[in-house]
Amino acid sequence: MFRYVVFLISYGLCVMAITNCILYLNYRTLGYSWQAVLSYIINRPEIYLAGICLAIMFIVVYDLIPSRFPSSSMFSKR
Repeated sequence: MFRYVVFLISYGLCVMAITNCILYLNYRTLGYSWQAVLSYIINRPEIYLAGICLAIMFIVVYDLIPSRFPSSSMFSKR
């Protein structure tokens, strides 16, 4: 259940961060160059938040962190 909640929170934050980055592309229609727009997007915290959220979702989906420690079964046999 914890992993499911972590995935949903991470997914929501990732969607919001990527949406903001896409909205920043509207600066292109105001006459800014691609270099200026991409430089602005890279310097915003949303792009870093999106990367962190994607990494967390990858870890949760591909089960890189075990849900219980291997030694925990030893303690339950008492």
